[in-house]
Amino acid sequence: MAPSKPDGGLAPGESSGARRQARVPLRAVAAVAGWYCSTVVLITTNKLLMSTDFGLPVFLTFLHMLVSFCWCEFSANAGWSRRAPLKSWRDALKVFALSQTLAVSVALAVASFKYVEVSLEQALAASSPAFTAAAGVVILGKRERTKIWITLVPVMGGAMLAAGGEPRFHALGVCLVFASNVARGVKSCLQELLLGKEAGLDSMSLLRWMSLFSMTTLLPMACVLEGPGVIATKLAFVRENRKLCISLLANCSGAFLVNLTQFAVTGEVGALSMQVLGNVKNVFTTTVSVFVFQNPVSAQGVLGYTITTLGAFAFGREKQKERAEAAVAREAGESSQ
Repeated sequence: MAPSKPDGGLAPGESSGARRQARVPLRAVAAVAGWYCSTVVLITTNKLLMSTDFGLPVFLTFLHMLVSFCWCEFSANAGWSRRAPLKSWRDALKVFALSQTLAVSVALAVASFKYVEVSLEQALAASSPAFTAAAGVVILGKRERTKIWITLVPVMGGAMLAAGGEPRFHALGVCLVFASNVARGVKSCLQELLLGKEAGLDSMSLLRWMSLFSMTTLLPMACVLEGPGVIATKLAFVRENRKLCISLLANCSGAFLVNLTQFAVTGEVGALSMQVLGNVKNVFTTTVSVFVFQNPVSAQGVLGYTITTLGAFAFGREKQKERAEAAVAREAGESSQ
């Protein structure tokens, strides 16, 4: 009989996940590295495209979904993944709602690059856990503990401090980022519902359905808001500019890889650790954007970025403690039966 873990080891309910990570540490590291790198590709090419004459955030989001759907179909045809069907109309409606929140959040974030620097967008995006917690109360019926909400204060406060200290602060751009955060929070809650046992969808299948449903509304929206003539003119301009053409291809492929690797990270380390890694990713991409675009960042902005990141880390730690306590209570209940 193998000796049991001494006190101070892994928390109850976490041991199986820890053993899984111990067996495949390189896969987890590769997933995180792929997530970070693909995000850098996505946001840098987003900034490049939005700062040129292309400037079509809704149509660009449609292209993201189109390429994601094509890659999902290619993966299924190659036998790398399966095509999971939707079990009911209720699941279809949930996926449709998810696809629309995804489309809105991405479109708003991309549109914000017209007004704010990448570094500021990433700093403000770190406040997403606060919006996710609020959406969870409404959608999932989850009421967070007081300590959880306290940790959200520096998350939000740091973001506001960073916004006020940004040399190129723009009110409309900040509003677009926060609106994107609200949509992202709703998306996360709907995603949790659909990846549960009831719907029976895996990550690739959910991405496939999300992409398909998103395209059905993004293309008409792009035609109405941006105009088919303007879209055709901009695409012709991109075709004639090799640099922009490569940037657009890299941008669309990066969008697919961001979604795919984010799912992979969640599967390897869990949703809570993924949230913490996501905020570390924001710091990483902010640093890269400063070096790539040479955009100025004030001392107040740096302080705000730091407070936001520390607050997000504290939020993740409190959520981890909450899960550990719930696992202890669950095991105690099972042993008493």
